[in-house]
Amino acid sequence: MTSSAPEEDLAQGHRDMIVDALRRIFGEFNEEMLLRVMPRLEWVELVGGQILFSQGERDDSLYFVISGRLRASRVNEDGETSVLGDIARGETVGELAFFTGEPRMAAITAVRDCVLARVSSEVFRELLMAYPLISMNIARLIIERMQRPPMRKSAVKPVTLCLAAVTEGIDLQDFAARLLQAMNATGKTVLVNSAKVDEWLGQADAAQTARVDLDKSRRLVRLLEKIESEHQYVLFVADARPSEWTRRCMRHCDEVLLLADAQEAPRVSALETECMPADGEANRAASTLVLLHPNSTVHPSGTASWLEGRTLSRHIHIRPHQMRDWQRLGRLISGEANGLVLSGGGARGFAHLGIMKALDEAGIVYDLAGGTSIGAVMAAFAAMDLPIDEAIERTRQAFKVNPTGDFNLIPLISLISGKRLRQVIDTGVHAIMGEGSRIEDTWKGYFCVTCNYTTASETVLTRGPLARSMRASVSIPGALPPVMIDGELHIDGGTFNNFPTNVMAGMGAARIIGVNLLRDGGLKYNMEELPGSWRLVFDKLRGKRHKLPGLMPLLLNTSIMYSYARQGESKRLADLYFAPAVYKYGMLDWSRFDQILQAGYIYAQQELQNSGSAAKFFEAKAPSDEELQSALPPGEIVPSA
Repeated sequence: MTSSAPEEDLAQGHRDMIVDALRRIFGEFNEEMLLRVMPRLEWVELVGGQILFSQGERDDSLYFVISGRLRASRVNEDGETSVLGDIARGETVGELAFFTGEPRMAAITAVRDCVLARVSSEVFRELLMAYPLISMNIARLIIERMQRPPMRKSAVKPVTLCLAAVTEGIDLQDFAARLLQAMNATGKTVLVNSAKVDEWLGQADAAQTARVDLDKSRRLVRLLEKIESEHQYVLFVADARPSEWTRRCMRHCDEVLLLADAQEAPRVSALETECMPADGEANRAASTLVLLHPNSTVHPSGTASWLEGRTLSRHIHIRPHQMRDWQRLGRLISGEANGLVLSGGGARGFAHLGIMKALDEAGIVYDLAGGTSIGAVMAAFAAMDLPIDEAIERTRQAFKVNPTGDFNLIPLISLISGKRLRQVIDTGVHAIMGEGSRIEDTWKGYFCVTCNYTTASETVLTRGPLARSMRASVSIPGALPPVMIDGELHIDGGTFNNFPTNVMAGMGAARIIGVNLLRDGGLKYNMEELPGSWRLVFDKLRGKRHKLPGLMPLLLNTSIMYSYARQGESKRLADLYFAPAVYKYGMLDWSRFDQILQAGYIYAQQELQNSGSAAKFFEAKAPSDEELQSALPPGEIVPSA
């Protein structure tokens, strides 16, 4: 860790950033206070992988992130390390320890090269003596943090991204130009390659300066910091082969985009092995594999082989000839993605399709999809990028036969054998995506939630056989048989998490569309004791109905009792929330497809018209066919099929 005081080198953007941060911490910060503090700031430079401070260390300094990215991690009592989150430029590090003098609660590591401004405790004490009112603002800040209820934490958006081709035949400059166009819709973006750096610095091969050449390297770093301070996003274009510029790009970025022609062999390239920082979640930037497909590709396949042997945060499939895929890529990597979350609810899940149809007609798009139980099945249609009308028709045909009508004569494991439901799901998935299709092969990011009966824990499936994973998510305990995955038994995810908006938030969705089919309130019955079985039969023959749940509905609802208790938490995470009143339909009313579908559709249309929450999604409306064609720039990024 090196320190300096380059006040004369401080860009105006950096100065404004510090002033904003000081005001957040200390309250109103006038010019007199600023003149007192600025000369006393200590400038700290970290290289990627370097530790700012360790967990348990006593360091009562406050840091302002000027450029770069830091990562907070904590080691628990069992010695396991967990990543708490990232800290980006404009944010502060270490406020509580700064105020209280307590040991650091987490370790802070530089994900990439960083510049920080440090305020020491001595400077803080001087400020308190000169401006006593500061203490009131600090007390308010600490109290607010202690009283603040658990809230959804927004993912730290990347600022600098490195584009690197890991297969032959990719026109990297063309890709960068198209991505620049897509990201400019989100924020001011600039493209930086080695030729531009040489031009800006007025020196041939300036971009290839080695790290050990301290003077030239510092000049280059200052240029990159200035570019970063003036733009919301910076796209660094790596060289086609391993080079000093490529290594610097990967060290200097928040996220590396590895671009690959999906038709090529999935081997790890020399560029990856020679230029990417060493593995380790706490000291390297996120890595995203972007697989480019010919426009004729119906559905991706073989994705698992690309993921094997690579340490990746995620993967993204795109068809370079389709503008909507570019827009989806732009939203995903800029931290502006929309996510769709669908809850379980048995046959009531047909309402999901009606709501998806209303969203489609309104032009609202989603880049990620996931759910639990029947919600996992319907979310798969969204992840497959299947047109909604086709998804509706396929579902209508598949559920013409009651999928839960094959009862076991001897119910040793479940009341229902599950063969019909297995046929419905397996046949449907294979008809769309082919035999052997996996979660990794969906066009959009997808997850489904199951309960691992073997380990008694919630499981989020993001890889593995698609049809089997969906079947596991719908396997209601007692009603349907468990599904075996990697030697462990899995049952309906609604047992733990029927409305998994928290999972979608963890995947980095900036905005979440949530559809919840669980009833908010309970029902009360006007009776002291439950009638016996014979009394219930007799009353039913006389036409008297008690509206008590039957055996199957009782099993279904009991299995998701814990999820009922989590509804408030899950609802708070949804930016656009739908709760269609389809409770008059039973969870096994498979024959009422069209009525349930229509109920969801009409409800969603009304909500979209009346809900102010929908406004934020209209900025990401799907373009028309004419717009798609006119916006496509010339050029070929990958060979045509």
